[in-house]
Amino acid sequence: MKKIIYASVLLIFVLGMGLPVYSGEITPKMNPQIDEYKKKAAGWASNPAIIKAVKESNAKGPIQGMGNVKWRELKENDPIVHGFITSPTGQLLTQWMNADPKGINKIVLSGDKSHRVAFTSMPAIYIGKGKPNFDEAFSGKIWQQGESKPDPSTNIDTVQIAAPVKDGGKIIGVLLVSLTTANLK
Repeated sequence: MKKIIYASVLLIFVLGMGLPVYSGEITPKMNPQIDEYKKKAAGWASNPAIIKAVKESNAKGPIQGMGNVKWRELKENDPIVHGFITSPTGQLLTQWMNADPKGINKIVLSGDKSHRVAFTSMPAIYIGKGKPNFDEAFSGKIWQQGESKPDPSTNIDTVQIAAPVKDGGKIIGVLLVSLTTANLK
């Protein structure tokens, strides 16, 4: 009986060692760096060009007929997706990301309907409502993911943060920044 128990424990241990890690703890050492990025994200969210882009996108609303299922059918080189990256706002987000290529791996800007306004690379979904990164930031908080996880679109181990975009005191959108976990350690 002892042999079966030892064999079972050994099997669980060996199998566990071969499984990829899907999430990781945010350590106390990481928090000061994450806090600095939160300040940076809040500053970017208050940039006049960001506010203008979100207001314009909110006036138009989401792309007619575009939902998350249809979005997932698109490829990164699709003209619709490419337009979000190459727009002046997408280029500004890319400039910010490229200024810190080891620390930031993606930036996504969303409007008041949680639809995408601009981004640096194609996010996994088009409508973010119902996700804490959108919902909590849209409620006025600077949001932080509780653990690191592989980003669903880049597969880079990431800690996401999000800041509300405000026009005066009114929240009009959300700026999401994906931080590369390896750079935070």
